[in-house]
Amino acid sequence: MAELTNALSMSPASVTELKGTETLDGVMTLGILAGFGVLSILLYALKGFLDQLPEFFASVRRAWEAWQELKRARTEARELEAAQLEAARRRAAQREAAERQGSQSQPAA
Repeated sequence: MAELTNALSMSPASVTELKGTETLDGVMTLGILAGFGVLSILLYALKGFLDQLPEFFASVRRAWEAWQELKRARTEARELEAAQLEAARRRAAQREAAERQGSQSQPAA
């Protein structure tokens, strides 16, 4: 009741000043709340990002291992193909040598 009496006895200029101060306080309060709200959202997003990092690194590791396995399989396939080609050349050379030896041992007819 005393506050109402004081407010009524104030001049209009001092009432405006009082309202301006209260409005400024409200704006500051809302600004602080908004700032902490944004900070809260950023921390939540950062936590979500950090929670995904172990799965991301595990996925990168699996991809790296698969790539290494693919490279190893290709190398083994090339080596196997080279070995088979060399074996085929040796068999062909042996056949050719056997044919030459057989044709030399046969008398001319």
